[in-house]
Amino acid sequence: MTDETFTIPNTRRFFVNPSWLSTDQIEIDDPALIHQWVRVLRLRTGDRVMLLDGQGMAAVAEITHLDRRLAHGQIIARCQATGEPAVIFDLYLALIRHERFEWALQKAVELGVHRIVPVVFARSLTGDRVDAHRLARWQRIVTEAAEQSGRGRLPLVCQPQPFLTAIGAAHSADLAILLDEQATTHLRAVLQQQPLLRQIAIYSGPEGGIEPYERAAASDHGIQAVSLGPRILRAETAPMAALAMLQYALHT
Repeated sequence: MTDETFTIPNTRRFFVNPSWLSTDQIEIDDPALIHQWVRVLRLRTGDRVMLLDGQGMAAVAEITHLDRRLAHGQIIARCQATGEPAVIFDLYLALIRHERFEWALQKAVELGVHRIVPVVFARSLTGDRVDAHRLARWQRIVTEAAEQSGRGRLPLVCQPQPFLTAIGAAHSADLAILLDEQATTHLRAVLQQQPLLRQIAIYSGPEGGIEPYERAAASDHGIQAVSLGPRILRAETAPMAALAMLQYALHT
């Protein structure tokens, strides 16, 4: 196999079970994937697709057989997957209204987030409980967004956590920030004090805002409250603005 890079449309990029890529002859029987290839994309024998293992490797495969139940293919090249930022962004995102939370999931993936942890803040609109079905739906949204945006690794949606549990993970990041409209320090000023960043944790609150005790707890865990500017952003907009600012500032 060569490491030749092929130009594959984003509509033909798919995250698959890594075990499928263990040999050069592949067999795929996943009903959802077969449906997409046959019914939606109308792929045919001889077409090429890019299959990603979700861990940074990619393989270009040529379809040798395709029907409504089964696909066979021949891997013709393997390469390192591209599309990942140099900095790891973990987003601790407040549970908000379902449609807005799902929009935020999609856009966060497009902007390069590595991991998304749903967080129950004191003022979160939890609504229906987050069951296995909803988690699976969220992961499908993330997977589709990662495929569309040319990501090389598959971001993970974690089980929801209470805020006081979620902030316990802040120590693992080089920088942990809390997006807070009441903060007096702009994100830009915080970044100027950080010479080298490899991992950033972003905590973003709900529509109703952040309780004083949550601010205090975050500070006790080394999380810096930051402002994104003079305007009040919606709960789903603020983390996207922060991700865009961070990537611009860090050239990643």
